[in-house]
Amino acid sequence: MKELAAVASRPGLSKTRFVAGTQCHLRLWHDTYARELASPVDEALQAIFDTGQEVGELACRRYPGGHLVAHDHHHVREALDETRRVVEAGTVPAVFEAAFTHEGVLVRADVIERLPGGGWRMVEVKSTTRLKDVFVIDAAVQLWVLRGAGLDVRDAGVLTLDRSYVYDGERLELDKLFRLHPVHDAASARLDDIGSDVRAMHAMLAKPDAPEIQPGDHCFSPYPCPYHAHCTRDHMVPDHGLDELSRLWPGHRTQLDAMGIREVRDIPDDFPLNRLQRIIRRAVIDGRAQLFGDVRAELARRKLPVHHLDFETFAPAIPRFAGTRPYDPVPFLFSVHTEREGAPPVHRDYLHAGEDDPRPALADHLLEALGPEGSICTYSGYERQVLRGLAAALPRRARALRALEARLFDLLPVVRNGYYHPDFRGSFSIKRVLPALVPGLGYDDLSIADGQAAAARYRQALESADPVEREVTFRDLRAYCKRDTLALVELCKGLLALKPSRVA
Repeated sequence: MKELAAVASRPGLSKTRFVAGTQCHLRLWHDTYARELASPVDEALQAIFDTGQEVGELACRRYPGGHLVAHDHHHVREALDETRRVVEAGTVPAVFEAAFTHEGVLVRADVIERLPGGGWRMVEVKSTTRLKDVFVIDAAVQLWVLRGAGLDVRDAGVLTLDRSYVYDGERLELDKLFRLHPVHDAASARLDDIGSDVRAMHAMLAKPDAPEIQPGDHCFSPYPCPYHAHCTRDHMVPDHGLDELSRLWPGHRTQLDAMGIREVRDIPDDFPLNRLQRIIRRAVIDGRAQLFGDVRAELARRKLPVHHLDFETFAPAIPRFAGTRPYDPVPFLFSVHTEREGAPPVHRDYLHAGEDDPRPALADHLLEALGPEGSICTYSGYERQVLRGLAAALPRRARALRALEARLFDLLPVVRNGYYHPDFRGSFSIKRVLPALVPGLGYDDLSIADGQAAAARYRQALESADPVEREVTFRDLRAYCKRDTLALVELCKGLLALKPSRVA
């Protein structure tokens, strides 16, 4: 009862808060006292949270007969009491979301598994496909709490998805879908540090004011901090900071920092930069674009008709279709704008609205839309990867799909190797390049404006029982994908309109 009173009377730590505290004490302070200062959770991040919950629930099926402690964070006392009763009864092989507290730290263990020879194995479930260092910290704080609370924990592991698992389309084999990474020794080696860190965090939270910690690289590792926007709200952002220099060597960055240089335009003439970095510097100093390659000649290599292609994909953590692995990208939508000499572009697309495997129908529509001739214009190598994936998944269509790959023309290297505008701000993504070359054409007017949101919305639509909601989402998805290929059309026009006199 004394431990419960301590939990209720002072700001508590959880495993999530503890990990936040190891990243930054100010993040922990905000998590404890000022969560309203966090940036809103966007669709992409929410999709990650949803995936974690889905994977966690599926992982519990690996332990038949396990008991779920279902009380939420508003009912800590009940969760602790139920956990104690279930563990002491000794009748279940595993407990899910078991609650334990020790020295003001409350944890809910994903799985505690009773071992045949006595004692327990603690298992932390993650929706990734590889073990990360931060997961060991996560496991270590739980091990510290569980042992401190009196549980005989003899082993610990992190359960992730296994990328080598291939779904047969019939039944998920949970023993193969998941991989258990042993972390007992690594986590045990950290236990003394865990205790010291817990005491330091409690001492920090007991002070009347937030700690003074300046933003830095720690804001993004191991996770992006949701308070970064708040902490940097009053910071003076350089007009063209050093981050705009493509592939700046860390040693050179250290030298520039030591010289007090924060702006690209202030870099000395004799400072060692590569060719593209020098071009970026010149564009910033001159305040105008630099045309440094024969863009027109590169574009002349395209063969009519020119088909501008874009795919949208989603990557289920838990494979849904035969032959796929965890997080395999599955195309569900494509858009094509086709240009023929003397005629306006013609648009075609296909979105798979069913819950079955989208790839066969999408491939058939794609082959029809692209026909047997002409270059297929893309931006980046992603479409090539998608086509290769389709060819591997659809043997009867593989030859035709491989023939499409031979016709691909990637616009990204044409831009990267020939043109730079200060508005690119160091990025050659189409979202940066398009507004600079084609003012007025962007994505701000669309309900869906990036690929991560598109994937999240498509999955939501498939799971929705509301036909109107599905139809609206599908319409928005098609509008977004259409904008991507229209952007390619207009981008090519903008590049062809560049004047040779602007050569750097």
